[in-house]
Amino acid sequence: MSGEAARRSPTADRILRAAAELISLRGYSATSTREIAAAVGVEQPALYKHFSSKKEILAALVRLALERPVAVADELAAVRAPAVVKLHRWLQEAYEYVNRSPNVLAAIIITPELQQNDAFAAEQALVSKIEPVIVDLIRAGQDEGDVRELNPVSAARLIEAMFDAVTFPDLAVDPAEIVEFTLVALLADPARLPEIRSAADALEISAEPAHPPR
Repeated sequence: MSGEAARRSPTADRILRAAAELISLRGYSATSTREIAAAVGVEQPALYKHFSSKKEILAALVRLALERPVAVADELAAVRAPAVVKLHRWLQEAYEYVNRSPNVLAAIIITPELQQNDAFAAEQALVSKIEPVIVDLIRAGQDEGDVRELNPVSAARLIEAMFDAVTFPDLAVDPAEIVEFTLVALLADPARLPEIRSAADALEISAEPAHPPR
């Protein structure tokens, strides 16, 4: 668990949960800290004991959504295993993590301010780490002969778009099904999927998931 997650109080978790739900429904600009506090059942000054501003709440949501997938990618980079096996495990970890608290990522996806406002530079940097992780694994898989010929950047962006399927309730797709669908589309020999799945499940990942607010 990340240090930040370990330090969060139950009230802070409730604030993040309420903020994620409101922002995913109304948008960042249309959501006020007063509304977030009311949804949690606390006065607005009590909210500021945990987060100094709405910007800080959104920044915390970005870290909550992305620090775990980035940490898993960093750990897998040091693991001796075929790239396609590491890609399978990373997708599995990332999709399952996001699926546990879908409103968190939904709030980020629909917030253009994250990319348009320099005040979110640190959060932009964290978001920008995801695509290269996928691109590098796809390219390595191609070099190893396991991934078919395709544009790695285009494939990575399609994979990122698949996060919508576990983020928005109306789409509601099982994360495991998304991983299977993705790997079948990428593999030079889709018949190897069971073998790759077993190898991915066997990888030891020590990075513990932060607990997203439910």
